[in-house]
Amino acid sequence: MSITIQLNSPPPGEPPSLARLAWNRLAFGPRPEDLAGIELPTFSLADFVDQQLDYERIDDSACEAYIQNLSRTDPDGGTVPPLDASMAELKQYIGEDANRFRRYVFLQRHLWTTTYARALLSRRQLYELMVDFWTNHLQTNFEHYSKYWEDHYVIRAHALGNFRELIEASAKSPSMLHFLSNRYSDGNNPNENYARELLELHTVGSYSYVPGPDYGKKPNYTEEDVHALARILSGWTNVRSANDEFYFNAGRQWPRHDWTEKRLWLGNDNFYYIPFGGIEQGEQVLDILADHPSTAYFISFKLCRRFISDYPDRFCPGAVEAGAQAFLQSHGEIRDTLRAILLYQDPQGRDFAHSWGQKVKRPFEFFISTMRALGLREMIQFLVHNNQSWGGLGERLFERTNRLLGQVLFDFSAPTGYPDFMLAWWNTGQVFSRWTLANMIVNRFFGEQLHPTDPAPHNELLETLLELPKPATEVVDELLRRFVGRAIHPDDRNNLINYLGRNDPNATIDSTSPHLRPLIAVIAASPYAQWR
Repeated sequence: MSITIQLNSPPPGEPPSLARLAWNRLAFGPRPEDLAGIELPTFSLADFVDQQLDYERIDDSACEAYIQNLSRTDPDGGTVPPLDASMAELKQYIGEDANRFRRYVFLQRHLWTTTYARALLSRRQLYELMVDFWTNHLQTNFEHYSKYWEDHYVIRAHALGNFRELIEASAKSPSMLHFLSNRYSDGNNPNENYARELLELHTVGSYSYVPGPDYGKKPNYTEEDVHALARILSGWTNVRSANDEFYFNAGRQWPRHDWTEKRLWLGNDNFYYIPFGGIEQGEQVLDILADHPSTAYFISFKLCRRFISDYPDRFCPGAVEAGAQAFLQSHGEIRDTLRAILLYQDPQGRDFAHSWGQKVKRPFEFFISTMRALGLREMIQFLVHNNQSWGGLGERLFERTNRLLGQVLFDFSAPTGYPDFMLAWWNTGQVFSRWTLANMIVNRFFGEQLHPTDPAPHNELLETLLELPKPATEVVDELLRRFVGRAIHPDDRNNLINYLGRNDPNATIDSTSPHLRPLIAVIAASPYAQWR
């Protein structure tokens, strides 16, 4: 069997329906039970978006029950705290002994499992994608155990809430205080790391994002602004806090606050003057940044990049404008901003509904969409650590493969978060590693096949999920329906059928058919299935 497609060419095959595009972009791909609704001619993008944005009304009890029932026993015999654990509970779990950093790893592995499981099983798919978006936008990692706390109390709490509330929660997050060193920022010697990234990456951006002659040219801040903002945020710390929680240090002990008056330019015609004061200085600046026009355009630009195109300024400037205006008018309501972006209609078709071919799957999306397409309802539990986890198709092999793919959750070292454009993920190494991962998933869940010419082990789950036995042609068409959802080139379809049926398109296929498992992995990792 041979399928040759150039990865740098436009997407192979026919474009998908709007419904399929929505499920590919605004979810981690459809599950088999979603396909019947997708194929109806009555799909409404507005209804789908509104339902997903109103995520609190979506019954997700089955997913949450699965999360609650996951084992939290760590390899040392301890118990990883629940996802809503307080900082005090987490600090007690981490302890002060020589193995404390091992427990950082245990927290991260459990958070991998629960994050992947929610992406796999949750009916609140757009919410889960927004959790991933803000996780990268407000990047921190497991350099500190408080990343576990931050996921629940900062990112998930505000993922579809208000931007102003989100950035304040982030500014006070123990994980952010540690990651960008603001916990050490003293008024006499301010640390500028967080102040700089708050401007450059979290709010206004380095240069103006407002359309016009200054777009991409006029700086949004000066070095004086960075230094002044670092002084404003001095004393925002968790040093000497009993449980590593945020507090404002109003006293004279290091790291103390600089109470003096400051001024900020921030690309404005005149200076913003920040009067003498304490924590309210920082809160005033967060107000200014959240309402800044360049923040509105920058956030809208990044959301358009996430959901519409790698190059929003070229492909969908109208959607960026619509999102920015909604952001400004609603004072940073994320739902209003996202709705305006996704439902914007451009007279020349430069909008979400006509954006096929603009986005590819990152490794996280590939991993989850493959499992969803197969109809799987169980996630690999990365916290497991025993002899089996290191061998065969164990948890550590999946961990290593995800590292090879380059998107280990909560692990990125740069404050930018993982890149969200094709050039970062579209290469031959990705193709091979994705094919390897697809094979691993198929063999782990449906029984390992040691050689593609040997009869495969009988597997009830595989036969149930694919409704086997049935003819080779029907099996291929069903797999294409799940993984691709659109017509592929006839020659490629015929090659797949001939491979599975050994040149007999009517051959009866069941779970023991030697070519079934390899075929599933080939389709899952094919260029057809890599587009969102």
